[in-house]
Amino acid sequence: MFLAVCILFSVSGYAQTDTTKWLRAFPITGYMVDLNDSVKVVQLLMPEGHVIKDKQLGLIRGTYRSAASDTAMKGYGRCNLIKGDYYYFTISKNQSGIPLQEGDLLYTFMDKTAIYYGRIVKLASYFIQLQDVYKNRFFDRYTVFLQWTEEDEKAIIDSMVRDIKFTGDYFLKSDTSKNMLIKKGTFNGKRVLDVMASCDPGFVTDFIDYLLIRPRQYAGREWKITEIFATWLIEGAPGPAKN
Repeated sequence: MFLAVCILFSVSGYAQTDTTKWLRAFPITGYMVDLNDSVKVVQLLMPEGHVIKDKQLGLIRGTYRSAASDTAMKGYGRCNLIKGDYYYFTISKNQSGIPLQEGDLLYTFMDKTAIYYGRIVKLASYFIQLQDVYKNRFFDRYTVFLQWTEEDEKAIIDSMVRDIKFTGDYFLKSDTSKNMLIKKGTFNGKRVLDVMASCDPGFVTDFIDYLLIRPRQYAGREWKITEIFATWLIEGAPGPAKN
């Protein structure tokens, strides 16, 4: 996904071997100004504790809406104006034919922080948000970079397990038509709701690893974990070790 980003920073003299940086994604706002036919100004609103430097490089990709082509690279540029918590990038070289939209993601390098860099933080790097069945967020995509421990990670994964098990149990009692047969992969021959009702942390970490090897479809969006977890099961629970 990030080959174009790496090339961009390499050509611009950025030290790709710099181990003090993380690549992160941030959504652009609806504020956009045309400087000319090929250059636009876009805006980021950054919360406390997140600072972008003047002239910092960034690359924009679209977010998935209905097709893989939505996630095309839409140009790159630099931060050329800072006003308080607002950061303005001039973006050019959009050769995708798809206009920039609010919610598209600007990828840039940010200073590392003294946190536990586990699966949840890596999801947040792509601005992926997972929700429970009631649409409550499991974590905050900004603050995890300011304070996050291994204990926090375990607690959130345990919460995800409980949500998946609760949903599986609920539909086993109320609507067994949703208990589809899994026809391939790790859980071949089992049924979706049965697997969900017996979920354990290993299932969830395997699922998150799958999201992290193909993040483009999920980046920048909010997802009920139960819905995309069930789809993952039907598709054979693919993952790094299974591809």
